[in-house]
Amino acid sequence: MTTTITTTTTTQDKSRRSISAKMMASMRKKDNKMVKGVFRCFEPRGGNISFSFKKYAGDDVKNYDMTDGDTYDIPLMVAKHLNNNCWYPKHAHVLDANGKSSVEIGKKVDRCSFESLEFQLEDEDQVEDIA
Repeated sequence: MTTTITTTTTTQDKSRRSISAKMMASMRKKDNKMVKGVFRCFEPRGGNISFSFKKYAGDDVKNYDMTDGDTYDIPLMVAKHLNNNCWYPKHAHVLDANGKSSVEIGKKVDRCSFESLEFQLEDEDQVEDIA
């Protein structure tokens, strides 16, 4: 016994795909905008890290080597990655009012961050224009 499955593509599906493609192109353009900032490494303090990064299908994998305190021009998506995804949870045992032990979850410990200089530079330019 054979079964035949047929699929149909409606114009609504095609329009959704074109909107999605446009949104994806817009997101990719924003994410590839270069930002200037200072890399901070908290683990180990004053250290450095090496990592590979790729966000979108079709992009090449890029390798990054960053040292604490140095200034870098990197894509916005890499800066977001460093600020949002480089942490680990810290758990603790706490006693409740009855003296019963429980596990407390929810404290994030950052491994590194990327501090943007974009706003600071704009503020400094405005001060120089006034002076």
